[in-house]
Amino acid sequence: MGQGKWVPYIQIIIACLIWGSYGLFVQLIPYPPEVIVFFRFLFGAICLIIMASLTGNLHNLKPTSGWKMMVIISAINSISWLTLTRSITYTSVANGFILYYTAPCFVVLLAPFLLKEKVEKKSIIALLFCFIGVVAITGQGETITGNHKMLGNILGLISGITYAIYVIGLKSIPEKFLGIVSNVYLCIVISVITFPMALPAMGSISLKGILILVLLGITIQGIATTLYMVGLRKVKAQHASILSFLEFLFASLFAALFLNEQFTFSLILGSILIIIGGIIVVIKKSESKDGFGTLEENNIRDNTSI
Repeated sequence: MGQGKWVPYIQIIIACLIWGSYGLFVQLIPYPPEVIVFFRFLFGAICLIIMASLTGNLHNLKPTSGWKMMVIISAINSISWLTLTRSITYTSVANGFILYYTAPCFVVLLAPFLLKEKVEKKSIIALLFCFIGVVAITGQGETITGNHKMLGNILGLISGITYAIYVIGLKSIPEKFLGIVSNVYLCIVISVITFPMALPAMGSISLKGILILVLLGITIQGIATTLYMVGLRKVKAQHASILSFLEFLFASLFAALFLNEQFTFSLILGSILIIIGGIIVVIKKSESKDGFGTLEENNIRDNTSI
């Protein structure tokens, strides 16, 4: 893989690192999930619009032929984030994320039908490594009890399914719109959807809380999501979804370091397995002269496809 071909993968990995801190915000901010999600995307939109204005790209935000698809997948993603956030509050960071990360499984299964991506053997192998790693990590810690456990698990699974649909939907958007443009649409749509749900609880928000939510919007949504979308331009959906297991890895490490969730051998073992899975995805076959090209060209070159 040429030096420049690593860039999209690095962008996605950095996005996962930043996304991994989301659980910290959810656990540390004493606000309902609807409030957290609303302000995350509201401040994310403001950050992105300012960024587009400063770079002279504000005109690119005007509605285009792909705006309907961007609105639809944005609405789907709002379901994913609301259910994930509620799942974490009902269970734990680790439990919420293991169900959320059933998403790559659905992406790998659906990509051949919806995106005409040929499923690669290395994708299946990497997926197994990553998912076993997730199971190993979530196998440690205290057993979750309480009336909300089952509901939290169901919401976590819904977040995984809807996130898979969201990733596949992003790949259907014209490449030139993936990045700030698609992220602005995403932020605006989700802000509008969640505003009525967040409104009743807004009176209890403190100045400190607002500042934390501003930081959340800028980092998690403004920076990380834009990096992910730009990287997705040149990375297959199945590869990007498997690499997103790294978000779970970082989330678990952050939870162990900052939230006093257990740091055990299971966490170390699971982390190693997820990293191995990520390496398998990133490594390109030596016979590939370049890392990318059209989907048909990649399929022809990749003799490991099944």
